[in-house]
Amino acid sequence: MTKPLPAWKKGLGISLALSITAALFVFFRNFNEDTLENLLKVRVEYLLIAIIMVFILWIIEGLRIRLLVSTFSNQKNISLFEAMQIYLLTFFFASVTPLAAGEWPAHIYALSRHGLSLGESSAVTVTRSFLTRFLFTVTAISFLIIFRSRLVPTFLNRVFIYAVFVSVFTLLGLLFILWKPMSLSWVLQKIGSFAWGKYIFSRNPKWQKIYPFLGQELRDFLYSTRSLNRFKIGNLIIISLLSVAFWLCFFSIAPVILLGLNKPAPYLQSLVWQVVIQMIIVYIPIPGGSGVAELSLASLFAYFVPPSVLGIFVMVWRFFTYYVLLFFGGLIALGKAL
Repeated sequence: MTKPLPAWKKGLGISLALSITAALFVFFRNFNEDTLENLLKVRVEYLLIAIIMVFILWIIEGLRIRLLVSTFSNQKNISLFEAMQIYLLTFFFASVTPLAAGEWPAHIYALSRHGLSLGESSAVTVTRSFLTRFLFTVTAISFLIIFRSRLVPTFLNRVFIYAVFVSVFTLLGLLFILWKPMSLSWVLQKIGSFAWGKYIFSRNPKWQKIYPFLGQELRDFLYSTRSLNRFKIGNLIIISLLSVAFWLCFFSIAPVILLGLNKPAPYLQSLVWQVVIQMIIVYIPIPGGSGVAELSLASLFAYFVPPSVLGIFVMVWRFFTYYVLLFFGGLIALGKAL
């Protein structure tokens, strides 16, 4: 009997299949006699700048993770290279699981491999997620107010508003965890006080060890999150600026690619539409938002990118912002598994 594939391998296969299919669909649907001519006129220097920007993303996020670790853990420090590896590993598992369900476990696991306790790793992961979600939520709400909800065509606009709605509640949940971390200890104590809880944690030796282990890790989480109250204003500003810099760099890749294809695009409009896409694909139950990301990008950028270039643009953009990160993240994941 054939052994079933691990969940992450299935997710990787689904993600790549949908992404490649969608990209090829956009390419061939828009292919015409001018496509090959535009390919011959590609300005390679801008594509080189785009790939350099991808590596800059690794450095920025590595710096952010490194600073978060040094802030939440008084005893452990990681190098920039190690932090970059953690980012790539996290990106890989977030991209091969529906709704990016593998992001938090992968990030916590990677941090714990570098000496942080489970509680400390969880504090870093929750705070990192909170900062990213805060930035996106505030930006999205600002765009809705400025553009009066007329950001994109009707259907995508409704999906975007739904995504913003969900993001607000997610942000509030993360804020509550960071503001009242002792609530998690209260929940664990309540579980242990119920008859069924006592039965679960006392029926065998392994479960007997889990309850005190979770209690210790929650105490570490509580101590680490209290570091928020001890934040130096300089650390907070730097981490916030790194978050902004990361996404500005990410969203700038598309306009740079279009410059390389001799089809410059309005930067602000490009940024707004990419925020919409990023908000939407987070809540799409498909690994990596594959298929949806390519088709959404094509439908929006079709307003100022001619068909002869649109397919090339979508394929190059996805290659730089997804396949490259997925490849190196996969190498790290395989290395950790060996």
